[in-house]
Formats: sequence, C-alpha cells, structure tokens
Amino acid sequence: MRNIRIVCLLLFALLGIAGMKGAQECFKTDSLLVVLDKIVAGQEHIEEAKQREVTAARARLRQARGDSALFDALGEIFRQYSKYRLDSALIFARQRVEVANRLGIRDSVVAAELNMADGLKGLGRFYEGLDLLQGLSHEDFVKNSDYYYYLLHSITLSLYEDEGDSQLDDYYKKQLRSYRDTILKINPEGTLGYVINLGEIYISEGRAGDAVDVLAESRKDNPAAVERNAMYWSVLANAYEELGNFEAQKYCLAMGAIIDKRNCIKTYTTLQELALLLNEEGDTERAYRYISCAMQDVMAGNVRSRLVQVSQYMPVILDAYSRAQQNIRITRIVFDVVVASLIAVLVVIMVKLRRRNRKLQEIRHKLDNKNQELAALNDNLKTANSRLGESNKIKEVYIAQLFKICTEYIDEMEAFRVLLSRKLKTGQVSEIKSVLSQPMTAEAMKDFLKKFDMIFLELFPNFIEDFNRLMKPGYEIIPKEKDGLNTELRIYALVRLGINDSTKIAGLLHYSLQTVYNYRQKVRSRAVLPKDKFVEAVQNL
Repeated sequence: MRNIRIVCLLLFALLGIAGMKGAQECFKTDSLLVVLDKIVAGQEHIEEAKQREVTAARARLRQARGDSALFDALGEIFRQYSKYRLDSALIFARQRVEVANRLGIRDSVVAAELNMADGLKGLGRFYEGLDLLQGLSHEDFVKNSDYYYYLLHSITLSLYEDEGDSQLDDYYKKQLRSYRDTILKINPEGTLGYVINLGEIYISEGRAGDAVDVLAESRKDNPAAVERNAMYWSVLANAYEELGNFEAQKYCLAMGAIIDKRNCIKTYTTLQELALLLNEEGDTERAYRYISCAMQDVMAGNVRSRLVQVSQYMPVILDAYSRAQQNIRITRIVFDVVVASLIAVLVVIMVKLRRRNRKLQEIRHKLDNKNQELAALNDNLKTANSRLGESNKIKEVYIAQLFKICTEYIDEMEAFRVLLSRKLKTGQVSEIKSVLSQPMTAEAMKDFLKKFDMIFLELFPNFIEDFNRLMKPGYEIIPKEKDGLNTELRIYALVRLGINDSTKIAGLLHYSLQTVYNYRQKVRSRAVLPKDKFVEAVQNL
C-alpha cells in the first residue's frame, strides 16, 4: 500500500510539472476586470495626479537657471508629456535640441534629438522620425543606447504594420530583426528589457510557447519590475494569442491596461485590444466603455499613431453595443408586458380568495361559539377521576383515556361542524341559531382546570414538593388553593405528562403562547439545574 501511494505521488508530481509547461496558470480575469472598471470610471483622479506632476515639472522649468539646468528640466517635462500630451512633448523636445546645441555637448544633442524622434513617432510622423534617427552618427552613445534602438524598432514596426508593399514588408522584417538582435546585445542578459525583446523574437519566429516560458521565468525573478511594466504584459498577451489561450490573453491585456491607466499613459494599445477581445466574447457593454475610454485618451493625448487603430475598432464595437442595447430594450418591453399580465391575474385570484376567506371566517366564528361541549368534557373528566386510585398501570391507562376523551371531543366538534354545514346548505338557519344560542362561560374553563389539577395531584400527590426541590431556596412555588395548582405548576404538570410543546400547552390551558413562554422562562431562571436539563428533571419527577 505504501509503495502504491509513493507511485501515485510521483505520478501527480509529473502531471503537475507537465501542467506547468508554458507557464499556464489560473487567471482570475473577472476580478481583474472589476479593478479595471473602477480605474476607468474614476480616471479623473488619476488625471488630477498627473496634472500635479506636470505642474511641478513646469515649475522646475521656470526656476531653471543656465542652459545645463534648463536642459535637464526640459528632459523632465518631456518625460512627463511623452506618453501623455504628444504635441506638447514635441514642442519641449525641440526646445531641448536648441538648448543642447547651445551647450555644444554631442551626447546632449543626440539625447535631445532622440526626444525629437520620439515626439514625431507619437504624432504619426514616422518618416520624419526615421530620417532623424538614421541621420545620427553611430558614436558610442548611440551604439549603446536602448532608447535609440527602441525608437528605431518602434517606428519600423509602425511602418511595417501600415505598409502594403510586399517588398517593403520583407525589408522592414529584416530591419526589425536586426534592431531586436542589437537590443539583445545592448541589454544585460536576464534584465526585463532583454527578456521582453527575446519574447518578441520568439513570437516572430512562431515560438510563442518559448516566449511564454521565458517571460514567466522573468516574472519569478523580477516580480516588482513586471508588475509595473505594461510592455511585458502586452508581449505576453501576444504570445498567448498565438497559442490560442484567449483567457490568458485577456488577463494580460487587463494587467497592461491597469498599469497604463494608473500611470496616465495615452499611447497604450492594451485597452483597445482588450475591448475588441471582450466584444468578440459578447461582453459588449464593457467593450464599449473601454473603447470609448481609449478614444478619449487618444484624442486628449493627440496620439495620432494610435488614432487609426482605435478608429477601426470603434465602429465594430459600437455596432455590437447598439444591437445589444436594442435587444435589452426589447427584452425589457416583453418583461413589462409579462409582469403586467401576471399582476392582472394575481388581482383576480386575490379577489376570489378574499370572498372565499370571508365565508370561511363566518363558519369559523360560529364554530368558535360552541361552548356547550365543555360540559361533556367535564363529565368525561369526572369519569377519569374515579380511576385515579388504581395501580400505576391503571393510572397510565387512565391518562390514555383522558386524551382519548379529548380526541373524541375533537371528533364531535368536526361532526358538529359537518352538521352545521349541512343545515346551512338546506337553509335551516333558525335551527343553527338555536344550537348556537348557549355561550361558553368562564366557569366551565375554571371547572375544567380545577378538575385537571385534581386528577393530576391524585396521580402525582408529591409533585408540588418534588418540583420545589428543583427550585432555588426562597423561590419555591406554593399554590393558593390547597388541592389545586397555580399557572406555573399547571404548565409544568403538563410537561411532567410529556407535553413539552408550548403551543400545545397554550391550546390545552387556553393561555396565549406568550403567556406560556413567559411563565416557563421565569421558572427556569429560578431553578437549581441548568436550563437544558431542567425539563428532563421535571419529566422524571
């Protein structure tokens, strides 16, 4: 048996390792979309925070003294605007180029011109940006610049996606691969930039599974950096898309969109791609909110390079959203009609039930006035009283006879009700009035309780003394009448007979249920035994 368990554990371990291939994991996409919904709905707070950062950068720019300080301040404000307001970013990039030329430092001039190319790229002026980059001399600063090759790669990729000429497509593919290879050489192996670029290479080579593996491994090594990098999640989403794992793709796009939105970035692609994917899955309302938000950000940031893409997605999602809203309206109309019909039917049923209940109440009221049966019950109790002197076995039979009498009384009440019903059907109203003319008196009930006390005390002559032993000193219960019981003792006399249900006790003694409950609580609170054992002790007296 032990060997079998070991084999099973090894088998499960192997299956677990196989299941981890490709870094497949449980993606909690729904909860992540809820977070993104809140960010999209409350993005004005993020905008306010971004505006405060921009205002601070502008203040530092105004306070800058000297070209060197001015150059640094312009670099900071460019970074604030580079993915937020691209037209403003280009303006500050040009100013930075002018200041760099005045400084006469070659590396500073190149850094400013890279900013210029970045601003041109964002505004969709790809050829101008590419010409500017290609015009830079390949000195050490340029050769070892991630920023330089990132811009080349980004602009070339945009041109490749927009190009329709097959010959140029091949040219751009070669250029992209060359830039990616260079970025791999520049970035130290294992860094996030290196891993992201390697993942893009694997995807372009049709090795999406390898891309997922290397990106997942990087997430284990650099979790903090990954959680802040939207590019990582975008590349991972592309890899999952190639593998056909659309749930994982949706999760990654949502992660990237959350990072972009929290950083108030307007140049993103994650949110619009997520909107298109959600629209294909039928979540049109959320897709419409996301694509609308993306369009607003593109327009606010003047991101012309993304405008065409969002404009292509917008009509598709808007059409699906319009159809969904139309279906909702039709469904709501049908629902209102059905509800109105059900209400009408319900009103008719209620009217009929009310009429029937009125008739039943009249019959019930007449039956409630049948007091003369209590006299017959008293006679039966006298008969039962004559048997109390017999043995314990006879006493038990006597108790059974008492309850039998009560059962017969119920049967007589039913027979009486049937009789009244028949007379009512035949129109014998005067006879019914004659039968019901004798009202029940309180004396009958009083006599009934007195007989009950007498019967019970003859059966259990020591009940009062035994019961008081269960009470705390000073809280003994002594009835006023010598041969009778008071209300508390009478309730627990029925408990001694095995009737513990307060509802039944209330019915037998003609007390309200609340009265029985109050008395029982009062007595239990004065008992020496715990409440959960008190009833059992009474039944054993």
